[in-house]
Parts: sequence; structure tokens; C-alpha cells
Amino acid sequence: MPSVYIIIVNWNGLNDTSECIKSIQNISYKDYNIIVIDNGSNKDESKELSIRFPEVITLRSEKNLGFSGGCNLGIRYSLEKNADYILLINNDTVVEKDFLEILIDNAVKNSSIGLAVPKINYYSKRSNIWYAGGYISKLRGAAVTKGKGKRDNLYNENKYVTFATACCLLIDKRVINDVGLMDEKYFLYLEDADYSVRSYRSGYKILFVANSKIYHKINKSTLKENNFIPLYYNTRNRLIFVKKFYKNLFYLSLTYMLFIFSFKCMIELCMGNFIKVKVIYLAFKDFFLNKSGKAELYV
Repeated sequence: MPSVYIIIVNWNGLNDTSECIKSIQNISYKDYNIIVIDNGSNKDESKELSIRFPEVITLRSEKNLGFSGGCNLGIRYSLEKNADYILLINNDTVVEKDFLEILIDNAVKNSSIGLAVPKINYYSKRSNIWYAGGYISKLRGAAVTKGKGKRDNLYNENKYVTFATACCLLIDKRVINDVGLMDEKYFLYLEDADYSVRSYRSGYKILFVANSKIYHKINKSTLKENNFIPLYYNTRNRLIFVKKFYKNLFYLSLTYMLFIFSFKCMIELCMGNFIKVKVIYLAFKDFFLNKSGKAELYV
């Protein structure tokens, strides 16, 4: 059995993280360790997690490193412990008992597979899909997921894809040795699209595993703190992503996004949503000022 280190990034999400851990502790796969990164929570939740789950490794960062930074902290620790595989999983998920066993079984059968992703359904409506594979849209600078909202039984076959969501992502340590850690410039959102492109360009295949399944609550951490966090980072990071990987298409993509977001701003202004317009403006402004990483949004 390959050893797997499971990394959960926690940010003010004690109850969700606890439910996630309990779910993982019931899985059929045995050679695993759980690492929780308490990523600058307002209150040090690593202490409470250590009490609730003494067998779980807890690491505390005094400041919020973002999703990518939190994952990297756990990845470095895992590699020091000679992990064969690393599994990134959102704290607002629960898993099926055999999900990891199925992922590992598929990953070890083909040495060309560097990343493997399960089917991810909605927590609140478990027969409906949230992720069943995905691809990169160069023009939009976005990762596009397949199957969203559709019935679970419509996606029952494994397939190679070009986008792997970090909501639940199994990474072979060879990939990390070859392509490195996650890019912390994004802070939040699109770091998984970035990692998918880097892995794919390095010759690794990305496998969607249809009969491995988890359930996702969707944006629990970011939305509880600030409803505009996803809008800001998704907007800014799409521009960063395109400029990094598709320089020949950058100005075409920029023109497209300026048009789309201008139209969106007009709609939001008509609806009186002035703050959303300001957030979009700040995202474009920060991109042109070469600001990356964590942003302080005072809106």
C-alpha cells in the first residue's frame, strides 16, 4: 500500500473540519495520515482539533496563507515524512468509505497518471454532480467543470481530463518533485487550474475516477466571512492565469474579459449592486498593478 498523507486546510471551520475528519476516519484504505492546517483562523482551532482528534497531525499558521499556501505547508511536511501520495481535500466535504482505495487503485495501475480526482457531488443533494471532470478554457482564463447539476448516473466512466479540482485531488509525489508546489500568487481560486496545466505539460495524465465519490458543501469558508471574496479572486486570478500560460492569447482574452465584465457591471449597476462593481474594478486594478497573493478587501 502506498502511504497517503491527507491534507485539510482549515480556516474558521471547526465544525465542518471535524465532520470531514470523522468521515475520513471510516474509510477502507488504511495507510494514511491526516494533516490539518489551521490556516490563520481567528481563534487557534488547532488546539480544539488536537483534543477532538489526538491521532490527527495539526499544524498552525498564525496568518492566513491562502488555500495554496496552506496546502504547501502540508505538502512540505508530507514529503519530509516520505509520503507516496498526497491528497488535498476541502474541509467542507465528506467521503464515501471506499473513495481513497478506488483512487489509489486507479493511480498505481498506470505510471503516467500524476493526478486523480473523484466524482464530487453536492452535499445537500447527493444524487447531483458538482464535478465530473473538467477542462481549461484559454479564452476565458477559467477551469470549466463537467456534469454540474446533472444526475449522478450520467457520468459512470473513468476518463482523462485536463482540469483537476483541488476540492479533492490525489497527487503522486513524482509530480511534486517535477513541477513543484502550488503557486501562492493566486492565494485563493485557480491554483488548481494552474497545477493541472503544469502537471499536464510535464507529461502527466489527469484521471477522473467515476466510482470514487465525495460530497461538497460549496464555498462554506469564504462565503461566511465575505461574500465578495470569490468574485474578487476569481476575476483577478483569471487574468493572472492567462498571462502566465497563454501569452499569445492574452490580449484577446483580456478584451473578452473586459467586455464580459463591463456587461456584468452594467447589470449590477442597474440592480443597485454597487459593491460588486467596485470589487470587479479592484480585481482588474490590482492585476494591472501586478498585485498578487492576499488582498485586503475593504468594500
